[in-house]
Amino acid sequence: KVREDVNRLERVKLRFVDEQFNEHEEEFDGITARVILHEYDHIDGKLFIDYLKPIKKRLIKKKLSDISAGKVKTDYRMLFAK
Repeated sequence: KVREDVNRLERVKLRFVDEQFNEHEEEFDGITARVILHEYDHIDGKLFIDYLKPIKKRLIKKKLSDISAGKVKTDYRMLFAK
């Protein structure tokens, strides 16, 4: 299992347009802010390891290599790059 804590802002201000293209600006905090930032990372192509210090990255490198090599058994389907 590979898991590390990621520090995130407690509060975010989000400007967006709705389905009718009306502009909105709202502030979110707590778990909602955390989820927004997490999902935005997906859109931006960021992984949790991008937030780790170099020493932490080195410590989990073997585990990540095993995952990408398909050596890890999971209870869910995994897709691997060819």
